[in-house]
Amino acid sequence: MGVMRAGLMNPPRLRVGQAAEEERHATWLELFYDLVFVAAIAQLSNSLYQDVSAVGISRYVLLFIPVWWAWVGHTFYLTRFDADDLYHRLLTMAQMALVAFMASQIPKALDEKSVGFALSYVGVRSILIFEYFRAGWHIPEARPLTTRYGIGFSVAALIWVASVFVPAPLRFVFWAVGIFVDLITPFTSSSIHIRIPPHFSHIPERFGLFTIIVLGEGVVAVVSGLGHEELHRSAVFLGIGGLAVAFTVWWGYFEGVKAANRRVVSTDTERRQYQAWLFAHLPLTIAITAAAVGVHRLMVLADGAPVSTFDGWLLVCAAGTCMACLNIITLTSPNVSLSRCTMKFNLPHYVLMMLMFASGFLIPFLRPLALMGIVTGLFMGEILYSLRPIPEETPCDPPVIVGRTS
Repeated sequence: MGVMRAGLMNPPRLRVGQAAEEERHATWLELFYDLVFVAAIAQLSNSLYQDVSAVGISRYVLLFIPVWWAWVGHTFYLTRFDADDLYHRLLTMAQMALVAFMASQIPKALDEKSVGFALSYVGVRSILIFEYFRAGWHIPEARPLTTRYGIGFSVAALIWVASVFVPAPLRFVFWAVGIFVDLITPFTSSSIHIRIPPHFSHIPERFGLFTIIVLGEGVVAVVSGLGHEELHRSAVFLGIGGLAVAFTVWWGYFEGVKAANRRVVSTDTERRQYQAWLFAHLPLTIAITAAAVGVHRLMVLADGAPVSTFDGWLLVCAAGTCMACLNIITLTSPNVSLSRCTMKFNLPHYVLMMLMFASGFLIPFLRPLALMGIVTGLFMGEILYSLRPIPEETPCDPPVIVGRTS
């Protein structure tokens, strides 16, 4: 009814530049929009569960990227532009329909019937491009950003359109090029990011919510494993371990490295930290979902059965990647200076990460419960070390030079 009172068609307005102390949270429409990505992540998870092989894992990672980027595009548009009118709501519903269709195409997205996935992704991006050009039309001071994004994203979308007219597997080369253009476009707008930055509280909250979505796959995996027809006693303990892993990743993300805390982008250094924080979420969310699949596959093994090589390495590598991404996010925190003392302070986290990856070599000698015990124990160690306060200053050594502030 708020839109009806304010008017059916309102031009978008620039959100940034408001009072610095103003907090902003996700709208009900944004939360509703996230629901369709719950289904998309579930489809990706199921695809990996059905095929834990080199091909299956590659398929899962390659398809996760455009799904994640589709969500990122909508989120970053809304962090800068207020467009809650009828126009925007209808366009959001259209995007949700297209994402739903894209999710339905995931099982056949890398075969000869992959045209549907490509066209639905193009549809999602086309709506976003239209919204950026519309914002630039109404907001002159935002045109440097909207024009740069509109052109870059349009080039990427055209490459995806062109992929429809070439056969697989060459089609997927076009997809890779299109995704590369999509991902690189924000990096061509460095100075504009400082002039028109993302909202300091809205973006971290949104990425925290998406992380909650993928952590939900860990809960779903445990529930599915416990619902297996041949449930055995060890599966119950594996499920407890799976929930413990999900909880420790949650703790590490929100409390340990405080990844959802406010982010300020006002200097070149802060921009670089922000971009590292942003793109660390891609492998992090890929790994969290993959770890959930790994737990599920261990739970459905016959009691006492050995762990297969692919199942074991999937869980270990996914868990190690989670640790690596959390370590990267730690170093992007606003109150952390990159110095030798900071690296020394974080050394236990790097050791735990390396131990996680190294535990993969023990897979031939381990049963599921033992492997889960190692993974859970290493994550618990990560939590114990995260309880230490991050040093705001490291006076024992000069900072490592990573860039020059403007």
